[in-house]
Amino acid sequence: MMKYNEDEMIKFLQNLFNYLLSFGITTCGFVSCDIFSFNILRKMNEKGILPIRVRVYLNYDSLKYLKEKKIEGNEFLKILGVKIFADGSLGARTAALSKPYNDDKENKGILFYKKEELVEIIKEVNELNLQLAIHAIGDEAIDVVLNSLKEFKNIERLRHRIEHASVIREEQIEMISKLKICVCVQPHFIKSDWWVLKRLGEERAKWIYPLKSMINKNLKLGFSTDAPVEPVNPFETIYVAVKRDNVDLLKYTKEESISLEEALHFYTYGSSYLLFEEENLGSLSSGKIADFIVLDKDPFKVSLEELKNIKVLMTFVGGELKYKANNK
Repeated sequence: MMKYNEDEMIKFLQNLFNYLLSFGITTCGFVSCDIFSFNILRKMNEKGILPIRVRVYLNYDSLKYLKEKKIEGNEFLKILGVKIFADGSLGARTAALSKPYNDDKENKGILFYKKEELVEIIKEVNELNLQLAIHAIGDEAIDVVLNSLKEFKNIERLRHRIEHASVIREEQIEMISKLKICVCVQPHFIKSDWWVLKRLGEERAKWIYPLKSMINKNLKLGFSTDAPVEPVNPFETIYVAVKRDNVDLLKYTKEESISLEEALHFYTYGSSYLLFEEENLGSLSSGKIADFIVLDKDPFKVSLEELKNIKVLMTFVGGELKYKANNK
């Protein structure tokens, strides 16, 4: 694996953050961050050259580092939590399912933790007052996560979150609502996983990315991209969420389409809640930090097909112009 030195990494991250600014992104979650990358971010922050806010979720191997060092954050850089994986992916047929894959009858995927193991990890993270972001794509993995989180009282305090929740049953949505667990979903998977119906079959179609059902149950929900796996452009993700851009899946789950207003809400306020920033970010209102963008078109006055092609003309972070189109 290629290794960057410190100067190269700073240059790489500066280019990355400028790229994010060009899509109107003023705050990002750096998930599965290692200690080397975090220390580079910390040096950039100390030099005042972080152009956007970064909320860090360290990988599990870095938990020892957090126990040994007291790390103070500020407006631009904070460690919020730890990221772990409860299962794999649908693409590789390693997401853990309660029943075998439709196109691989002997395979139910892979669970990375038993309940008792996950309970110990949750306890460890709770003791550090950190948020746990748990990758769980298949419904069997979600079962293990929920049954583990049920063992704790006042679990909503730390806003532990399930990442992806791609294949999720109705009763699991009910339990998430009851436990007040957060869910971070990536609507662009609907389009990218064009083969998903073959993986799961028609009977489980209603369990695949049920965004409207999650909204109707008042889940603490936020949208993200999972970049660089998916495109970083928020309007591509919003377009897919509204159109439910997967023809085969749409035949069985049309009722899971959502409105443009809902998509924008969960991409802005919803995501800010997942990051403990709803008092500062996520909406344009008095007293909040002046993060805002200028677009070339009004999302509510263009056709659905035009939505994904909206361009960001200017991005302001804390009231300061950080990006202007054609004047980088």
